[in-house]
Amino acid sequence: MQFLYNEFAGLQILNLKDRDFAHIKALRIKTEKTLKFRNLKDDYLYEYEVCNLKKHSCDLILKKSKFSQTKQSKLELAIGIIDTKILEKTIPFLNEFGVKRLHLVWTKFSQRNFRIDFKRFEKILISSCEQCGRSAKMDIEIHKDTKEFGAKFDNVVMVDFVGKKCENFSEDKIYFIGAEGGFSDDEREIFSEKIVLNSPNILRSQSAILAVASKILL
Repeated sequence: MQFLYNEFAGLQILNLKDRDFAHIKALRIKTEKTLKFRNLKDDYLYEYEVCNLKKHSCDLILKKSKFSQTKQSKLELAIGIIDTKILEKTIPFLNEFGVKRLHLVWTKFSQRNFRIDFKRFEKILISSCEQCGRSAKMDIEIHKDTKEFGAKFDNVVMVDFVGKKCENFSEDKIYFIGAEGGFSDDEREIFSEKIVLNSPNILRSQSAILAVASKILL
């Protein structure tokens, strides 16, 4: 754990109770213990000292703050919406790699019975930041279909089963991975640039997007 998240980090006094306090209590803290917090908004790392420790709450007093921004990439990736349980497992890896924004696109082969729970995604991203130390969490944006997504961005590269092999990946491109089953012929016509990954096997959507992110960022 690199720091703890609290949306009010930066205030002179933090009062923790309920779930926030339960998280702190699990660390078996004692009075005068110092803890590091971020609000994931201003890139500051805040150091607090525990005081007034009670059974169900505690107060923390701000001791110092330091501007501490982790390096952020400008990479944006896109994926056709797949099983949300799989997305929930994939998102923290992309966040740890440093992806700036993830676009979720309802493609033709996306199963429509999945419900996107942004609050759940938010919790996962916060937990990932606490673990990896990232000072600003990855953004997530959703698009109603491939046509809308293609009309909004002119730097999209379709990662498909057909296309040229890409030797030089760029943070300035948005690499678009399809849902399971890839893309329809109509969707392929929307994008002029298409690539295939250098793999002898067919990759699952989550494997492909992690492969692209790692090629560029790691």
